[in-house]
Amino acid sequence: MNDHMKDKFLQYVAITLFITLIVITIIISIFIYFINPHSWVFYLSIACTTLLILLLIYIRKIHNILFTDKIEKLHAIAENFKKGVFHHSVGQIAGDDPFAKIYTELLSASKNLENIIKSQKSEIEKLRELYTNMMFSMNAYIVVIDLNNTIIFTNDLFLKKFQYTPQEVSGKNITELFYFLTGTVLQAIEEIKKTHESIVLEKAHLISNNRITVIADIKLSYMISNNEPQIIMVMDDVTSKTKRDYQISLITRLSEKIQKDDVLDHVLRTILTAVTSGTGLGFNRAMLFLKDEKNNVLYGRMAVGPDTLDEAFAIWSSLSPQKDKEILSRGINGDDAHGRMLKEKVAATSFDLNEDTIFTEAFKSGETIHVYDAYRDARVNDEIRSFIDVNEFVIVPLIALNKTIGIVIADNKFNQMPITQDSVDLLTVFAYQAALSIESYNSLELLKKEMEKIKQRQEAIVESEKLAAIGRIASHIAHEIRNPLVTVGGYSRRIFQNISQNPADAEKIKKAAQIIMTETERLEKILANVMDFTRPSPFLLRFNNINDIIKDTASLLSNLFQERRVELSLQLQEVPLIKSDFNQMKQVMLNLLQNALDATPPYGVVEVKTYADDRYVYIDVSDTGTGIDEENINIIFEPFYTTKTTGVGLGLAIVKKIVADHNGEIKVTNKERGAVFTISIPLP
Repeated sequence: MNDHMKDKFLQYVAITLFITLIVITIIISIFIYFINPHSWVFYLSIACTTLLILLLIYIRKIHNILFTDKIEKLHAIAENFKKGVFHHSVGQIAGDDPFAKIYTELLSASKNLENIIKSQKSEIEKLRELYTNMMFSMNAYIVVIDLNNTIIFTNDLFLKKFQYTPQEVSGKNITELFYFLTGTVLQAIEEIKKTHESIVLEKAHLISNNRITVIADIKLSYMISNNEPQIIMVMDDVTSKTKRDYQISLITRLSEKIQKDDVLDHVLRTILTAVTSGTGLGFNRAMLFLKDEKNNVLYGRMAVGPDTLDEAFAIWSSLSPQKDKEILSRGINGDDAHGRMLKEKVAATSFDLNEDTIFTEAFKSGETIHVYDAYRDARVNDEIRSFIDVNEFVIVPLIALNKTIGIVIADNKFNQMPITQDSVDLLTVFAYQAALSIESYNSLELLKKEMEKIKQRQEAIVESEKLAAIGRIASHIAHEIRNPLVTVGGYSRRIFQNISQNPADAEKIKKAAQIIMTETERLEKILANVMDFTRPSPFLLRFNNINDIIKDTASLLSNLFQERRVELSLQLQEVPLIKSDFNQMKQVMLNLLQNALDATPPYGVVEVKTYADDRYVYIDVSDTGTGIDEENINIIFEPFYTTKTTGVGLGLAIVKKIVADHNGEIKVTNKERGAVFTISIPLP
């Protein structure tokens, strides 16, 4: 039996003896009370019992005091453990009882724990210092935020790049630090809160409130620190590389577009769109002014850019450097959804080149002008200051073949970024391409006009040669058939004169002679048409009202229209007088109305309309026939073309010749029912 067990045994024996003595004295006291309640022995037994009880209570109290003190000391040590305190000043527990041993073991363990924790703290401090040094020394911008997007930490590089102090960013929502933060970043933050999965964003656009623009690859990661969930954003600045690669790509694609597209508006809009292609890669607005040679002014030709900050954000959010194809397509398609007010403003503006302004200075000198402060620059007058409505802008002349043909004006009205020399250099490249495109287009247009003139001359020569050949043939035919016709005509008349000499055969002879005369008259008409077509007709040009000519012609043909049961409708407006030959134009109307009548079935309608604009008087002759076959529509004015069983096909050729002699033009088109001949005669 060890000492602890002996102590326990002795304690229990002592307590048992005391309790036994108390019980015996109580029994004796009761017994004496029943024998003699007033005996001194009774009082003595009561006193002994009381003394024993008090002695028992005292012994128990001393025991409790001794053990309670030890327990409290152990409790104090446990509380210190909870607080991480492993050195104690609670005193010693004397004796060989278990409390003393437990206390000794706890003190030994506490010293060991204290040594271990000191060692761990040292390691943790080293790791913390290493982590902090890594965070501050990394060549990346680092931001740590909580789940409310509140900034917890930023490294020095972030503060330096975006020009903030630690006090300015601490406790702020990340959106409060940026003038523009591309929507994909905010979407990624919300996504990572749900999934806890890392997300990488390429070429995200950011603009700080200090107008510092950065294009960065951003990695967002979820982590737990001090039992608090956090999101760490590591931003790798790729602005310079992206700009360089993007500019090379854009210039290459732009050159391809210019070569493939021969529509000047498409080319110019594509160039201006490239100039304004993003938050950090281009300007916000670009305006193109070209020289009007006739009026000697710079007139607004085109503009690209937003009208409001909301429109600017919408454009920037929809574009990214890797979408240069979409950017150029946007330029070709016009993208009229944004910047309508700017386009209208530029289109309604012009600047007199005879006046001395900063725009005319750039145009005449052929040099780029960078205005840093429009409100202090004496070269910027109130008109230009009001028009441009921005403090800083740049003017680049459009020069092609050593000739200035216009200017491009660009600014950063909405993101208010300073205009860098790189941006000016890129704008100069685009301006050069725009100038070459304009000059090439103008040269091409001039070449097209010259080619059209040459084509018209060739057609005129061919037509002239054709007519000359036809004329020679017609003259020969006329010469060959004139004499036989005269002879036939003469003899047919003699037959009529001699009918009375042979009464029996008179009716037969008369009928034969009538046929001869009818065919002879037809041949004479054909001959007259050929002669009219081949020989120059004298023109008697006077001011005539085309409506009078039409009414006169309609009157001549009214009986014929009634016989054919075809309605002739005249829709004649008040038109200016034209300089024309009355009889020649009457011949035109006779031929057209006769053809329309021949093409129109009974109960159909032939309509004649007149109207005018500021350059021409127009005559429309339409019928309700079957129209003209598409394969024949381009040859119906050719000489000798006809679909009739009689005639030589010179009617429409004569019409075209007369109209051409009046410097006019005739065209034919099919409508739903029938055809429409339209004559245009220029006003004098």
